[in-house]
Amino acid sequence: MLVSKSKMEFEHDWRYLELEAVLNACQEGIYIADAELRFLRMNTAYGRITGLQEEELAGKTSLDLVQNGTISESVGEMVLQQKKEVSLIQKFRSGKTGLVTGTPVLKDGKLFRIVITARDLSELNKLETQLSDAEERSERYLRELSLYKERVQSEKIVAASEEMKEILNAIPRIARADLPVLLLGESGTGKEVLARLIHETSKGSDKPFIKVNCGAIPGDLLESELFGYVKGAFSGANEKGKPGLIEISNNGTLFLDEVGDLPLKLQVKLLRVLQDFEVTRLGSTTPVKVNFRLVCATNRPLAEMMAKGEFREDLFYRINVLPINIPPLRERKKDIIPFIFEKTEKLFKKYQVHKNYSPDVLKILESYHWPGNIRELENVIERMFIMTDDTTIKVKDLPSQIAVQKSAKETYTLKERMQSIEKEIIVDQLSQSSSLREAAKELGVDVSTLSRKCQKYEIQI
Repeated sequence: MLVSKSKMEFEHDWRYLELEAVLNACQEGIYIADAELRFLRMNTAYGRITGLQEEELAGKTSLDLVQNGTISESVGEMVLQQKKEVSLIQKFRSGKTGLVTGTPVLKDGKLFRIVITARDLSELNKLETQLSDAEERSERYLRELSLYKERVQSEKIVAASEEMKEILNAIPRIARADLPVLLLGESGTGKEVLARLIHETSKGSDKPFIKVNCGAIPGDLLESELFGYVKGAFSGANEKGKPGLIEISNNGTLFLDEVGDLPLKLQVKLLRVLQDFEVTRLGSTTPVKVNFRLVCATNRPLAEMMAKGEFREDLFYRINVLPINIPPLRERKKDIIPFIFEKTEKLFKKYQVHKNYSPDVLKILESYHWPGNIRELENVIERMFIMTDDTTIKVKDLPSQIAVQKSAKETYTLKERMQSIEKEIIVDQLSQSSSLREAAKELGVDVSTLSRKCQKYEIQI
């Protein structure tokens, strides 16, 4: 038979359950005693901190607990005597040390209850340590960010476009990761500048930054340069032997520029170094432990080269841990005008001469496709700055292949168009070749012919 409860009884149960939930949600231990110091209730946190259970406290006063050695001192007794809030440090049976605070609760001016809270000092110390560590990490991050911004500013790296902003924002995270980085982009996009920035932002910034152009050194010579050699390793070897550039980069950064030109034989040896972080000099059987940050760069299509067997797939996955794709200048037009002004400011200081640009010149420079990217833009700016007598650089001062790109209302001849296309092809091929002879061979012309055309179009070789 069900016994119905009155409305008052239901409200009493609801309020009791609500109070119980609130007490148990507190992370501080709570112990409630009556005016005679007799235990009434406690929350779960109090049991966790002190190691005491409700069953052993039931019907006992805090004086009983002192007498049987359960607690060392009674903060409740002190509250009863002093009629005010009292705090003390207390050692609990759980082995923890806590800050215990007793607070009197009055009713009609008389002591009604004593509420005792217990805070685990070990947890407080842990939280304090975590807070201190968090503050230290935050301060360190802010210091690193400040230094990073200073380095970006000192390098005058232009990032007005969203593409470059995204890359620069990622550099601090990439630098902290200490993993291999692969910089991908056309020749002249600024891969080396980013490689140096990664090094300067890394923890080994005070250690060596070693650059190796894999496409500019013949294979046999490159092997001895990278791995070093011992006395008598080969004919003409230094009598004392020589450490390789990999050894020299220890604890610093090894920057392998044009890594796509690395011969297959050396790809195998480099892979072994990256797997074991050991390097063995030519003519030696004793490996040397090394630890370096690897940054690679290339303008070649490594995926296509892997398909043709020209680049090892296992090496690609070793170096392609943190890839950064640097878009060509033609795809980030917003960077062109800011870069022009940054470069011009440097030229002001270098030559102690102030010059500016006509609006038409800036418009043409911004619309040009820049096959040689930033390197070409930099050369064009300096050449105009030096060769122009006036303080204002005008359209007539532009190189011929760029000047033909006048405003849409103006026209230019078929010959001018053909010259512009020829110039672009030559610049593009030179950017992909290691020498003038190689570029001439790819273009199917004599070296003397190509040299003459470079002079005609003012292409720097």
